[in-house]
Formats: sequence, C-alpha cells, structure tokens
Amino acid sequence: MSTLGSLVPASVCRRYAAVALLLAGPLGCLGNLGDLDGTPAGGEGSSSSSGGDSGSSSGPGGGDTPIGEPPEMPHVIPEVSTCMQADNSTPGPRMVRRLSVQQFEATVRDLFRDPSVDLPSIFNDPHVLGFASDANALVIRDLTASQIMDWAESTADWAVTNKLSGITSVTCRTTDEACRRQFITDFGRRAFREPLAEDRVAAYDALFAAESSFEDGAKVVVGAMLQSPYFLYRREIGSPDPSNPALFNLGQHEIASGLSYLLTGSMPDDALLQAADQGQLSSPEQIDAQAQRLLQDPRAQEELMRFMRGWLQLNRLVTTVKDPALYDLPDALRQDMMNESRALIMDVAFNPSMPGTFSDLLVANYTFLNGNLAQHYGIGGAGGTDFTRVDLSGGQRDKGILAHGSFLAGHAGSKLSSPTQRGKMIRTRLLCQPLEPPPPGVDPNIKIPETPATTREMVELHTQPGFCHSCHIDMDPIGLGFEHYDAIGRWRDQENGIAIDSSGEIVEPPSGENFVFDGVGPLADYLAASEDVKDCMIRHWSYYAFGDTWNEDGCTYAAVRQEAEADNFALKGVWLALTRAPHFTRRVQDP
Repeated sequence: MSTLGSLVPASVCRRYAAVALLLAGPLGCLGNLGDLDGTPAGGEGSSSSSGGDSGSSSGPGGGDTPIGEPPEMPHVIPEVSTCMQADNSTPGPRMVRRLSVQQFEATVRDLFRDPSVDLPSIFNDPHVLGFASDANALVIRDLTASQIMDWAESTADWAVTNKLSGITSVTCRTTDEACRRQFITDFGRRAFREPLAEDRVAAYDALFAAESSFEDGAKVVVGAMLQSPYFLYRREIGSPDPSNPALFNLGQHEIASGLSYLLTGSMPDDALLQAADQGQLSSPEQIDAQAQRLLQDPRAQEELMRFMRGWLQLNRLVTTVKDPALYDLPDALRQDMMNESRALIMDVAFNPSMPGTFSDLLVANYTFLNGNLAQHYGIGGAGGTDFTRVDLSGGQRDKGILAHGSFLAGHAGSKLSSPTQRGKMIRTRLLCQPLEPPPPGVDPNIKIPETPATTREMVELHTQPGFCHSCHIDMDPIGLGFEHYDAIGRWRDQENGIAIDSSGEIVEPPSGENFVFDGVGPLADYLAASEDVKDCMIRHWSYYAFGDTWNEDGCTYAAVRQEAEADNFALKGVWLALTRAPHFTRRVQDP
C-alpha cells in the first residue's frame, strides 16, 4: 500500500525536506484504496469546473451537442450491485480524494476568512455522471503540483503580510519554540481539518525555526501547508474496529469533514471542529444535530443547487449554442432561467411550511419570474428585475421544473428542439436506465426537408424500424411530449404552420407498463408518482456524496432509501439520510 506521503509534489519535497518526514505514514492511495495506480477515469484536464454533464446526445438540429462540454464520459450509474446483508449494513472501501475545484475554492475562502483571496485556475475536474466528485478522477499531476507551489507561496506571503491576525488566534509574534508551535497547531488544525500529531508539529517547527523572523517562518509554514495533501485531499481512512478487523471506523474529524463537505461544500466551521475535538460525533444523534445545524447555513443552499444542476443537467444551459439567425438567448436571459429554477428548488426544499420532495418540484403549479423571463415566456404576473411567485393556471406554461427554460433550452439544439436530448435526460437521469452509445461513424444530423415539416416528423424517422430504431425508441417518444416548447423554452401551438402534436410514450420503463401521455403535465405526474425516480435520485445523490461505486453499493442505496422513506422522501430528508447510512461513518477492509 502506498502512503499519503507519496502524493506530495516532488518540488515541495525538494524545497522543504522536513515536509516529507511530516507526511510519512500508511494513509492510503489516491481514490479507492484498491486502485493503486490512481489513474483517473478519463484523465485530468478533460473539462472545466463550469461544465455540465457530458452525456449529451447528438440530437435533432444538426451539430446540436452544446460546445464547451466535457468529453463523453459515463452518463448512467452502473447497475446496482447485490447487497448480501439483510440489514444493509455493508459500507464501501476507504478512500482519499482531492478536493474538487468548488470545494478547494470554498475551503481557501473559509480558511482565510476572506472572499477576495486569490483563487488560481489550477484544477480541471473531469465530470463523471454530471458531477466533479469522482474519487478516482480527482488527482494531481506534475504541472499542477508546480502551479500549486507557486500559488501557495504567493498566498502565504499575502496572508501573513495582510491578514495574520485573521488567520490565527495566536497573539505572540516571537521566534521561540512555544510561539512557533502555537501558530503551527492553531493554523494547521484548521487547514488540515484535524489536530496535528506531534511528529508533524515537529517537522513544521523545523521549517519555522530556520527563518529569522516570525513573519518569514509563518509564511514558510503556511505555504508548505497549502501544498500538503492533508490540505488538498479529503481522507476517509478510519481505524480498525476492535470488534471486527474487517471494518474501519472513521475518525471524528473525518466524519466532521464528510458532514461539512456534503452539506456546505466547504471545510468544517469552528463549531463542528470543536465537536470533533471533543468526541461529540460518536452517535447518530450527535451527527444529526450537527447536520441539522449546517442545513441552516446559507452555504447549504448553494450545495443543494450544485447537486441539482449536475443531476438534472441544468449546467447545459450555460454552454448550449443557439443559431443567432433563429434565436436570441443572451447571457442575462440564461441567468434568469437558472434563477427561476434555483428559486423553485429552494422554496420546495427549505420552506418550513412544506418540507418538499422532488415530486413537488415536478408538479409545482407555481414558479418564480421577473419581468424579463415572463416576457420571454409570454405570460403575465411579474415585472421588474426581482423574482416573484407566479401561479400557473394552465395555457402557455406547464407545471413543474421540466417546463423551466433552464431545462428546455439546455436540452435542445441550435436550430430545433431536441426530443432526443430531452428524452435521454428523462431516461438516464430520472429513470437510471442505461443507453448504448451510437455506433461509430453515425451522422447524428437531421436532414431538414424542403417542404414544411415539424420537428416531430423529422425525428420520427429515427424510430422507424432500422438502423437507429433500437436506441432512439428509448428517447425520442419521451422527448416528443415536450414539443410545445421550442429550442429556447417558448411555448408554441404550431411549427412551420403545422399544429403541434405533443403525444409521447415511455417505452419499457424500469417497472410497470409502457406509459402513454400527452404533454409535459401528465409526464410530470407520472414521474412524480414513480418509485423508480426516487431510487434514481438516491443513486445519483449517493454517488455525488461518496464519489464512487463499489461492490455491494446496493447496501448503501437501500440504507439511504430506508431512511429517506421515513421522512417521506423530502429533499432535506434524502440529504440527511446519506449521513445515516453505514458508509458515512464506517468502511470495509481494502480489496
């Protein structure tokens, strides 16, 4: 087994020899501890942090896959493994994973208590299943290590020069050993999200003592800590369970970090660190109390939105390209569309009068609009720049988040609406049903006929018996139910002078019979009542939270579902159910 010390950039070890001693110890490999080579899935640098899910389908419209998206990576979670334990008690393996771009940036801001701290463009996180959370994909390469070193040294200089009293509670400024160690243990505890062991304090003290002033010593220590894998990586290693050597119990500070990054996307706050210091994360009740507290943190809303954007592929709205000769979709309107979805999600999830479910998001008969978006939709009820609640009474707008411009414009082509993309999203992201990739060399472009035709008439060619039928029959009939909405989410009764037909069908759903429907409303009702959708949400949220799949991961899904069902599948209830699964606090022996 490799050591966490082996993850230290070589440049850091050369510059600060004592750090190599500091980081020695059998703390595990990159990602899943059974993956000894640490090779990322798809390689580093395959996407930017602002990218959406890569599983877009080349649908109708001709070259309509949004540009700027990550390369194709898996868009459906693998089949659920069999759980061999009747009580769903089997957790997954131990792991070490780098902070994602978002987690890194949030941690740096919170560590220095300054939103203006310089944040480097160093990491490019591969997006797997729509999320930048895959433990085996988040790694550090040689060039990145060099960039981290440069950033860490400049940031340490800035912090000690301008914010020394803000980054530590230590008031002394002398170079004696007692003062040096106070600074190391105080800042290091927050930077590493756990107290430093004596040998690590001694190693950092050797660096500090080599400098001639307190400020210079503090800069060296802060710079070294910012390059340390104890700062850059999250550790879920634990210690052997005395009653069962095949199991490992995560430590108090590992649990604290897991809780904080799951619910706020950043490092533990002072109250959570103190709870871990005092051993107050030992029982489900103690963990739940801290989780409930963190859900009141404004950062929790942003973290929920990050999951929703990845799961529902709303990030595609940012990168989708429209033909300027046909559509005007300026950035301000795109932002209004995203703000509409965010407002509805937050209202459903955090409204104390209705701890809402994802089903409520699908069938909400109201939304939040400002004047710009209301004008775009062609409906009244809102004006000005502020978003206000608008009740939907039928007509030119369907209920629920699937009728939001963020979804409709993001899952459409540059010239045409894309029943293929819209149907694929429902099939893969809400029903968790896998689809085969298109065969090599297939031309995905729709040939626009010379005579007037609807998108439906063009798309239905794919579902005729023949080369494309076997794949497109799973997507297109679902997406055709959205045909009242054009490529930028506006309602239409006609296309090219021909009346819209919005009939659709879900062929061979995960359970039950085929479902025939007409329009988005009945489809939303069906999905809202579906147990398959609940299961699919739990699988995606578990993957986002834990960053991996593993043997017997079905035990974790089942355990989360059992807890979520007790809370009627409220969004916050599903979120908290992740903290109550055995995998949140325990691990199995490495493969």
